[in-house]
Formats: sequence, structure tokens, C-alpha cells
Amino acid sequence: MKKERIYFIKETDLKNLRELSKKAKEFEKEKEELNNKIEELKDKYLRTLAEFENYRKRVEKEKKDILKYGNENLILQLIPFDEIFENVLKQIDKAPSIEIIKKGFELLKKEFTKLLEGLGVKKINAIGEKFDPKLHEGVGFIETDEVEEGIIIEEEKSGYIYNDRVIRPSLVKVAKKMKDNVENKSTCED
Repeated sequence: MKKERIYFIKETDLKNLRELSKKAKEFEKEKEELNNKIEELKDKYLRTLAEFENYRKRVEKEKKDILKYGNENLILQLIPFDEIFENVLKQIDKAPSIEIIKKGFELLKKEFTKLLEGLGVKKINAIGEKFDPKLHEGVGFIETDEVEEGIIIEEEKSGYIYNDRVIRPSLVKVAKKMKDNVENKSTCED
């Protein structure tokens, strides 16, 4: 038979061993809580990732729809022009006259101006205005004493502003003081 050995443990060592055991259990519990927290954060991360992917797909679809149907409002505003053309052509077939054609074009011009204004496009006033390089592009001068120098006398092409931004300046000719021609005066007096 084997002899059993008996070990003696100091009471302080036993107390320390119990405290270490207690701390080990606390660490184990903390580890489990941290693992649960990690799983919870991982789950939140995966959900957020999935939500972001869904958001990205939805935005992509909306972008495609905007490209596909974005001009719908503009097209609805252009339809009256087609109708006006049809009515003018019918009138011309019934009784062709220059007056009917002129009225048709005036109506088209009026409707088109209304359309542009509705889209935020305004025509730049030029004739009679002082030359402004922000709004006008000078293409020449006209010598005259009838108008103050720097005033626009002629407009070759209209300019336009879109939502407070010049998208095309007016092409204009500006008044310039006439030069006194000494030679012409002397020959006229003779």
C-alpha cells in the first residue's frame, strides 16, 4: 500500500489561492462579457454594412432614374410648341397667308420666351445700355456723336443669364466719339 503524503499549507497561502481563484472567475466572466460585446459590435457592423450597400444601390437606381426621366418636366414644357406648330400648319392649309404665319411665329416666340424664363433663363438687355464686360462682348465700335461713348448701339447676338450666371454674353457694337477730321474741314471750307 502506498503511503499518502500530507501537505501542509499555510493559511495565508490558502487565502491567496482563494483570492486568485476568485479573480480568475472574474476574469473569465469579463472575458465572456467582452466576447459578447465583440459579437454585438460585429453584428452591428454587418448590419451597417448591409444598410450602406442597400443605400448605395438605392442611390444608384435614383441616379439612373434621374438620367432616364430627368428631362420629363422640360419635355412637358416643350409639348405646347408641337401643338402650336400643328395649329399653324392647319391654318396655313385652310387659308395660306403671311399674316397667319406671322401670328404663329409671334405665338411661338412668346411661348418660348415664357419657357426660358420658367427655366431661369433671362435675356440680357443690351441696346441703349452702358457696355459692361461682365454681360457684353464687344465686337466693334461705331463712330457717332448722337450717343454717349460706351453706350451699346447694335446687338449682333443676344446674351443670356441662367440663374444669375452669364451663360452667353451679348455680342455688341459700342458707340465711340467721332474723330474730328482736320483734312475734311479744310477741304470743305475751300
